[in-house]
Amino acid sequence: MRDRAAEQLLDMVVSGGLSPGDRLPPERELVQRLGVSRTVVREALNLLEARGIVSIEHGRGAVVSDGSTSAVRDTLGMLLRMRAEVLWELLEMRQVLEVEVSGLAAERAGAEDVTAMRAQLDRMRALIDTPEGYVHADVEFHALLARAARNEVILTMLEPVVDLLRASREVSASRPGSARRALREHEEILRHVEEGNADGARREMRVHLANTAEDIEAALREGTLEVTENREREPT
Repeated sequence: MRDRAAEQLLDMVVSGGLSPGDRLPPERELVQRLGVSRTVVREALNLLEARGIVSIEHGRGAVVSDGSTSAVRDTLGMLLRMRAEVLWELLEMRQVLEVEVSGLAAERAGAEDVTAMRAQLDRMRALIDTPEGYVHADVEFHALLARAARNEVILTMLEPVVDLLRASREVSASRPGSARRALREHEEILRHVEEGNADGARREMRVHLANTAEDIEAALREGTLEVTENREREPT
């Protein structure tokens, strides 16, 4: 009962567009809206406070927290458990952000950025048969690509979802042939970045993310990714 109420409160925060510092409705109203007892509402609020999503302030009640990246990560993680389609929404977000990140990196990356990304490709190649190590290098490659875009706001937006997508990356990398295909895609992205070809880098990132979505869809069908499928659309 408490966990379900916490999920409903979280959905209220997210779908209601509440910002850090905004107050949730009074306890009496929450009891009516959720159809639970006052005790359950208090337990649910305490759970969200423990996760850093709200803070309970004397005289003000429940207030949305300051939006730290850890709180954002927890929020997304809870949403992922509530609604399976959040995984696809996260992938859509990657398509929106990382495609443009690739183009910006091609325009702004320096020689040291390219060298660092190439080192991660070498690690991916060396760890091709070790999903955990391969994925770590994969994540680092994308982080370096984002840094090469020279946009702190984009970095801040991408950071909270890295850990959430790590498990899906491991599933994708463990599928036969997927890791080698993804490595080739990363090599093409880096080639365009090194050449300063922004359109080419964006195109290759679109291909890479579309193939990643296909891998995850296959893993969902096979039951190797522990997210209940409830999907009506596919990222394009």
